[in-house]
Amino acid sequence: MKIKEKVHINQRPCKGGGFSLHLDYRIGGKRIREFLKLYLVPVKTSADKIKNSETIRLATEIKNRRIRELDSGELNISKPRKSTSIFALDYMKKRVNDIKVINSRQNNEGMLKTLENFKKNVTLAEIGRDFFRQYIDFLARKGLSVNTVRLYGKLLKARLHDAFIDGMIPQMPDFYGIMPQKQNTDIQFLTINELRAMDETDAPENIKAPFMFCCFTGLRFSDVKALKWEDISRDTIVLRMKKTKEIVRVPLSKNAKRFLPETKKKGIVFHHISTSNTMNRGLKAWAAEAGIDKNVHFHMSRDTFATLALENGADLYTISKLLGHKSVQTTQIYAKVLDEGKKKAVDSIPFL
Repeated sequence: MKIKEKVHINQRPCKGGGFSLHLDYRIGGKRIREFLKLYLVPVKTSADKIKNSETIRLATEIKNRRIRELDSGELNISKPRKSTSIFALDYMKKRVNDIKVINSRQNNEGMLKTLENFKKNVTLAEIGRDFFRQYIDFLARKGLSVNTVRLYGKLLKARLHDAFIDGMIPQMPDFYGIMPQKQNTDIQFLTINELRAMDETDAPENIKAPFMFCCFTGLRFSDVKALKWEDISRDTIVLRMKKTKEIVRVPLSKNAKRFLPETKKKGIVFHHISTSNTMNRGLKAWAAEAGIDKNVHFHMSRDTFATLALENGADLYTISKLLGHKSVQTTQIYAKVLDEGKKKAVDSIPFL
């Protein structure tokens, strides 16, 4: 027997295609139609399916909340109350302080700084579609890259989602179609000859050893900084990556072993690693001393590992597992780099 629900999610066709979602329920015999400002888009790509799935999930959360409010007698008005006095920055700073992953917290802090520069005293209730569009335009005018603008937009949406889950706002605003499309960036990596040049150039050991080690293992900065001797068994690294929570198993090559400190039974492997910003400044100075005209940063070690491995015969699936990617599609960007190199090699042959 089908159970009759108190609150229903219904759809209404939109002029431009897709559907607008609203809730239908009754209070005191009066029918309430609550428009959620959530929209299902026409499905053309897998990304559209994912977006629609997230939209349905948000609508279901609101529906379940309305059911609880009806059961408790809290819901006695046609529309949910909005929080009009809570400043967005005050709320979001508290949430960002709880983020444990350093890089993620730093990215969020960067977003909050731009939000403060744009409009310091905006409340959570004031952040709607028009505000979001103006914020994205503001970031673009500041000269930030398209991908950075996109990142900050996604982070603002994530913190608003926190506010929605916490009951600070009645619904998620609709930001569909506002954020710029992601731009593919060129992968920067070091060639084997450039690695040799850096190896032959003096540099502080707390910079040189972990960077070169990661060029031959593909570990991220956060993972090598936390790497313990207990994570290395029988010449294989086995650890859960901090960013993706994926477990990786990386055999240690002869090159990687060269940059390991003197073996100990337990504890941190690479001591005295500073912050990523300090590390990157040291890397740039070291690379310049080695005669390398590239913007060297720590993440380049990971790109170097993947690219060199593919150049020397490794397959995408294996590299994906070594890097801890959840999907081979993420790893395919390195294959594109090799394809571009092959094209240049073919085009370099003189015309007859």
